[in-house]
Amino acid sequence: MKNILKIIVLIGITKVSLAQNSAGKIVFERKTDWVKIRSKATYLSQEQKDRMAQTWKNDTDYKQKMVLNFNPKQSYYTYESKEEHSEDGTYNWENDQLIITRDFEKERIFEVYETLGKTYIVEDTLKFFKWKILNEIKEVNNYVCMKASTFEPVKKQNIVAWFTTDIPVSAGPERFGGLPGMILEINIDNDAIVYTPKTITLSPSQEMPVLPKKLKGKKVKLEVLNKEIEEYIKQQEAMHEFPWSIRF
Repeated sequence: MKNILKIIVLIGITKVSLAQNSAGKIVFERKTDWVKIRSKATYLSQEQKDRMAQTWKNDTDYKQKMVLNFNPKQSYYTYESKEEHSEDGTYNWENDQLIITRDFEKERIFEVYETLGKTYIVEDTLKFFKWKILNEIKEVNNYVCMKASTFEPVKKQNIVAWFTTDIPVSAGPERFGGLPGMILEINIDNDAIVYTPKTITLSPSQEMPVLPKKLKGKKVKLEVLNKEIEEYIKQQEAMHEFPWSIRF
């Protein structure tokens, strides 16, 4: 009888713990290494790559802060601030529009996505990459994480994710999700782009930010947007030019 009571108590504690860990906010740092991104472009000559590496040698890492709000029903992902500043404070710039929301209950997505010189409004069913969960673990921000990998076919990126079941929400930075727990780290093409959590704040509940009232853009399905990006990349490759107008 005592053992049964212990099991019931442990189950109760686990349920409370999972409920407490199912909502909150994560601030991610998105670090982009433009030299590494361009180095894999087979359509660029070695001279072009060397010239770009020389131009960017003192400023290869481009960092942005991104925020993911989440609860068991929804997630909302966007920039921490509309305006970014260089680390040395010598210049600043305004971020493109980017809002990525997920409705887990209704299995719907809604995005405001600026790319190719346009603003797209994406409304579609919830879709995730097909992941392969691997037999590796590591600690990320004091959370034990498991490794998973996938391939992004439009931009031809090899992606490694580290996720934790201690935060039982199938979400993550950008469009990444679909794993049995929160994705805390993403590594694209061997450190060309890396997402790492700077702060993780859990709460009993988390309200989602309100979408802007006036949204203007081209309404498309995700498949249509991906097709336009894919065609643009092919056009740039044919001209031996780097596809600057997309979000990597």
